[in-house]
Amino acid sequence: MRVLQQANCKNAPKNQKVADMAYAILAGDESFVNEKFADGLASIKLPPLDDVDEISVDIAISHGKSASCLCSYELEGQTRHIVFYLEFTTHKAEAYASIIVTYN
Repeated sequence: MRVLQQANCKNAPKNQKVADMAYAILAGDESFVNEKFADGLASIKLPPLDDVDEISVDIAISHGKSASCLCSYELEGQTRHIVFYLEFTTHKAEAYASIIVTYN
């Protein structure tokens, strides 16, 4: 599966960190995720993506210690979404206290 980084975060470093984490989770980059999230990649449950060719990280936003990221993909002719809700451990956004995933 190819993961595309579409989110435009050039002027927002915290938003870029959110987009990078979503990208790493979707790409299965265990090293990156485990370094920044104590519960690790194995604790994050995604929908079945075996039949997905491409997924896009569309939007990443943050405010204070909270953040979210919208991702989209096509499956069986329908656009589907994955949303990550993330909480940083500090306002510096160097690590994550929690990551919640919702999808349709």
